[in-house]
Amino acid sequence: MLFNWLIALDVSEVGISWFDFFSVGHICMGIGIFLIFSLFYTIPMSKSNGTGQVKLPLWAVFLITVGFAILWEFIENILLYHFGLKFEGRRDSVANIITDIILVGIGGLGMWILAHLIFKYNKKVWPYYVIGIIGLALWIGVFLILRYFTLI
Repeated sequence: MLFNWLIALDVSEVGISWFDFFSVGHICMGIGIFLIFSLFYTIPMSKSNGTGQVKLPLWAVFLITVGFAILWEFIENILLYHFGLKFEGRRDSVANIITDIILVGIGGLGMWILAHLIFKYNKKVWPYYVIGIIGLALWIGVFLILRYFTLI
């Protein structure tokens, strides 16, 4: 098909095309990593009622998220491949690796923007985590639907 190099529509194209159903999973990864590491921002903030010094700034949480994306691609394409645990037993293409790292960054960036919007008007942290977890759950649902349609 004409767009197979861009979007994987078949299992044989997963990991080779720029985008596949795992691409949505990488957005989920970015959201999840940012949510976890933003605890180092929100816990000190909540203990000081938003007035004290924050231990880890949100830009650093974003950099950690992107760092984890790069680390994951090394783990996925070297270790998992070496031990025969890689999906379909093949390494990802360079295009797919780049796209996956960018999509993890997009997931983290979305959470960074959400954090700025919520913390600008509200010093409570629970709305941020509730919205983040709901968003993560919705993206996981999209991932499962796309995976189902790719694998049939």
